Amino acid sequence: RAYRNGAVLLKMVGREDLAQRCREAATGIKASFAKTLINPQTGWVAGWKSRDGQLHDYAFLWVNGPAIAFGLLEPAQARIALGNLEKLRQAVGLTTAAMGLPFNLLPIDKGDHMLPKYFSAIQPPFEFYTDGALNGWTPLYYLRALSAYGFKEQARQMAAELDEGYALGMFRGGNGSGVEWRTWAGCPTGYEGTSTLCQSSLYAVAIELGLATPPDPEWWLTG
Repeated sequence: RAYRNGAVLLKMVGREDLAQRCREAATGIKASFAKTLINPQTGWVAGWKSRDGQLHDYAFLWVNGPAIAFGLLEPAQARIALGNLEKLRQAVGLTTAAMGLPFNLLPIDKGDHMLPKYFSAIQPPFEFYTDGALNGWTPLYYLRALSAYGFKEQARQMAAELDEGYALGMFRGGNGSGVEWRTWAGCPTGYEGTSTLCQSSLYAVAIELGLATPPDPEWWLTG
């Protein structure tokens, strides 16, 4: 996305040389993305591949959402990834998105998690902070991806659930209230309160509820 937008902006200011480099970089990323990062065992995009060639995959919704929304997967691949993630979301008990969605549906191993590296005495439990806690910004791209690749029923339901959550104030609170992250039972597990990032999914909700129309193309400039 950044390279595609950069190519247009650089062309506008007369830097066709850099614009072409951006176009080539964007093309190269798309060409290698799926074959490098789709986990053949799950059908969705893994979080990352380490230098030893191992895929680190915890069913990241916040990785698959933008990857699919931005068209880095072919339509058939996107439908497989989303279908499998939706099956897993139901299987683990996340049957509503009223309090948002987690970054990941499966617990992150200690060796892959950032917090134990910074605070060696702390082993974050699942559903805490960045390891599976519900939040309001993960649904933004994931919801748009569902809507674009044949999961309209799930997208409408998710949008309605999020709309209810916003109306109930699930994503806003006083300083230090911690409601920007919640356990799956709804307990605050953050440290801030109202986070501007948690309001970003209102864009996807508004589109799905027919209150707004996305631009075409939706995610980058053309020219």
